[in-house]
Amino acid sequence: MFGKAKSVFTNMFEINLYKKGDKMGLYDRQKTLNLNKNQSLLIVGTGGIGFWVCKFAVMSGINKIYAFDDDVIEEHNLNRLDLPISFLGENKAEVTKRICTKLRPDITFISMPYKYNGQQTDTDWLVDCTDKLKAQEENQKFAKESGTKYFKAGYDGESFSLHNIVAEWGEAVDGYTIVPSWVVPAVIIAALAVAKIMKYPEAEIATNLSNLLKGKF
Repeated sequence: MFGKAKSVFTNMFEINLYKKGDKMGLYDRQKTLNLNKNQSLLIVGTGGIGFWVCKFAVMSGINKIYAFDDDVIEEHNLNRLDLPISFLGENKAEVTKRICTKLRPDITFISMPYKYNGQQTDTDWLVDCTDKLKAQEENQKFAKESGTKYFKAGYDGESFSLHNIVAEWGEAVDGYTIVPSWVVPAVIIAALAVAKIMKYPEAEIATNLSNLLKGKF
């Protein structure tokens, strides 16, 4: 009986605090992490990785993003993207904008439903989430010419990497393989990409799920 009374008292105390407006702000719980939110991003490719990079970035406080992708959502993308089937056939960059601005209505999110060809965006980072080597080499060149920090985020099966220069690996001649493709490595590398942007700008990694779970990097 006493335990129940204590529980009711605790709940009433929490409710009174909430009514008084004594509650935490949106980013209060990450303040002590010293994350650099004052940055702008150019995301090239908003599929299995780029979609999550955008989403995690805006959730973390980044408020200016340009996203380029000329591709559309297909059924096979939905094993990596938390989207309903009603989004099939819609442009990936525009869908990413809709999701991100739903989460954070006050951000600036410019979606470009076409291939990135060096358009000037005056951003701090170019995050390359494409899967073809030729496109990666072009994106790296564009970033260098504009003085924008560049890195490549990619995965192939259970292997994933972040590299500050174009890294050619995987079985495909022009980039990463199409299958197998899974949400887990895609989300892991996207989260690590945002950590790199906001706190560890020089960091790189190349590993796989097996090594990661065994503590080997």
